[in-house]
Amino acid sequence: MSHSNFTKSGQREEVPLDTKVLDAIGRALKAHYDELVKAPLPDRFLDLLADLEEEERRGEAHKGDANASR
Repeated sequence: MSHSNFTKSGQREEVPLDTKVLDAIGRALKAHYDELVKAPLPDRFLDLLADLEEEERRGEAHKGDANASR
């Protein structure tokens, strides 16, 4: 992996990143991701999921009624 630097003449040059830097970035990203995964879902999000599931159940029940009347 590399990043871009610009020379005095405005030319772009690719400069490789140090593997230690890449490893440190990777560890920090993984730690942050692990923290996010462990965090509880907000109540509002859980409420929205419950509402969606209820709407899906009602929609499936309605489809079942329509198929039964055919």
